[in-house]
Amino acid sequence: MMAPIKLKKNNILNFIFPVSMLTFFIIGYYNTFQKLSIHWSKGDNNYCYLIIPIFLYLCWEERKYLRFHQFSWSPLGVFPTFLSITLIIIGELGSVITIVYVGIWGCLVGMFITIYGMRVRLLLFPLLILFFIVPLPPFVNRLLTFKLKIVASTLSIIMLRVFNVSVFQNGNIIDLGISQLQVVDACSGLRFLMPLLLMSLLVGYFFCKGWGRRAILLAIVPPLSIFVNSLRIFVTGMLTVKGHPELAQNFFHDFSGWLIFMVAAAILLAAAFTIKKIGSNKKGSSGLRLEAGGKDKSKASLRMDAEDKEDSKAIGWIRQIVLTLILCFLFTSSGWALKMLPSARNLPERTSFSSFPMQIGQWQGKRHYISKEILDQLWADDYVSAIYIRPGLPNYINLLIPFYEYQGTRHTAHAPESCMIGSGWALFKTSERLINMNPHGKIKIMTMTWEKENSKLLGSYFFFQRGRVITSPWMNKFCLMWDAILKQRTDGALVRVEMTVVPQQSMDEAYSVLEDFIKKIWPILPEYVPA
Repeated sequence: MMAPIKLKKNNILNFIFPVSMLTFFIIGYYNTFQKLSIHWSKGDNNYCYLIIPIFLYLCWEERKYLRFHQFSWSPLGVFPTFLSITLIIIGELGSVITIVYVGIWGCLVGMFITIYGMRVRLLLFPLLILFFIVPLPPFVNRLLTFKLKIVASTLSIIMLRVFNVSVFQNGNIIDLGISQLQVVDACSGLRFLMPLLLMSLLVGYFFCKGWGRRAILLAIVPPLSIFVNSLRIFVTGMLTVKGHPELAQNFFHDFSGWLIFMVAAAILLAAAFTIKKIGSNKKGSSGLRLEAGGKDKSKASLRMDAEDKEDSKAIGWIRQIVLTLILCFLFTSSGWALKMLPSARNLPERTSFSSFPMQIGQWQGKRHYISKEILDQLWADDYVSAIYIRPGLPNYINLLIPFYEYQGTRHTAHAPESCMIGSGWALFKTSERLINMNPHGKIKIMTMTWEKENSKLLGSYFFFQRGRVITSPWMNKFCLMWDAILKQRTDGALVRVEMTVVPQQSMDEAYSVLEDFIKKIWPILPEYVPA
C-alpha cells in the first residue's frame, strides 16, 4: 500500500486546487456577481468596493500567524459551503436577493475552512469585515432612507431657527420662503451610516482594546451620521438664504458631502483616541504592552496548536482532489440550476395587457404609460396602468398590474409599501379585508391608508400568482420557491389598486367604492394572469 505523498510547502502545485475552486465559484455564480456589482454601483452602497481590498489587507496582517501557503484541506468546510449554496438557491427562487448575497459570503467562508481548517479562527475579524459585501436589504434601505430624511430635516430646521431663519417643514421639504429645499433619498444620511459603521469596526479593532470600548464606538455612529447630515442640510439652507444657492448644487453639493464625511471620520477618530486614553489611564502603558504581547502570544499558541493537529499529518493528493471536486461540482451544478429554474418555458398562454379593457362596468379608464426609468425598476414583462373614474363619484382609481413571465432576484413583484414610503407618503393604517366575489367565492386583499400633506389615499394590493391570491410578501416568496421546484413555474402578477379619498368622505364609503372596482376587474384577470 502506497504511503500518502506529502507536499512540499513552497511547491507551486499547492495552489492548483484552491485556484480551481475559486475559478469554478466565479464561473458558477457569474450572474450573481453581476447583480452584486449593480447593487454596489448604487450611491448608498459605493463603500462595498472598498471591502475586498480591506479584507486582503487584514489577511496580510495575519500572514505570519496563519501562513497562507500551507493548506490543511479539512472536510469541515463542505458543510457550510453546502448550506450557503442552499441559501443562494432559496434566495434566488424566492427572489430575496440579500439571502443570495449572504450565501455568496458563506461560500467564501466554507472555502477558507476547507483550505485552512481550524486555523480560519485567525480570520474571524477579516471575515466579519468581508460580510459588508452584502448590501442592506432593499426594504430596509428604503425604510431607513425615509426615516433618516425626516430626522435630518427636523434637526436642520432647529439649527436654522437658532440663526433666526424663518423656515417651515413639510415632511422632507424645507420651505425657506424664497425657495424650497427637498431632502431627497441621496441626502438621507444613509451614505454616511454604513461607511461610518465599517470605519468604527476597523478603528476599534486597531486602536481600542476590549469589547466595551468598541461597543461604545459603534453606538456613536448612528447619532453622528444624523448630526453631520443635518449639518450639511443646514449649511445648504444658509447658503440659499444668503443668496448663494449655486453653492449647494452640482459639484459643490457633492464636494460638501465628501467634506462632511471627512468631518464625521475625524470626530470618530477623536472619539476612538479619547476612549483609548481613558482605558490607558486605568491600566497604564505597561498594561497595554502586556495586552498586545498577550495577543501575539495567543495567536502564536493557536498557530502551533493548529500545526500540531493538522500540518504534522501528511496531506495526500486524494484528499485534495476529492475536496476540490466536491466543491467544484457544487458550484457548477448549483450555478446551472439557478439559470434553469427561473424560466418562462412552462408559461401557459395568456392575453397581452395591451387589450385590457378601459371600460369596466360604469368605470371609464384612460391608459397611461410608465417611464423607462421606472419600468426598469419594476422589472415587469407586461403591465397595464390606467386611471379610472365613475360618473357621480368624486374619486379616481389608479390601477397598476405588472406581470412577470418568471420571477427571481431583480425580476419579481414586490409589495408597494416601500415605494409609497420612498415617495413621501406616510402609512396611517394597514389591514386585511375579505371581499365576496359572488359567484367566485371570497378573496383577501391588503388595504392601506396613506397620508401626505392634506391628501389621503386608500391603497390595496394582492399577489395573483399561478391561481393563488396572497397578501403576505413572505408567503408569496415561499410559494415562488415551492412552485419553481414542483411546477417549474414562477410567473405571476401584483394587482395594485389605489383610490383618492376626498374630504368629508367616510372611510366606510371609500372602502365600498374600492371593493366595487375590485369586484369588477376580478372576472377579467384570469385571461391576462393565467392560473
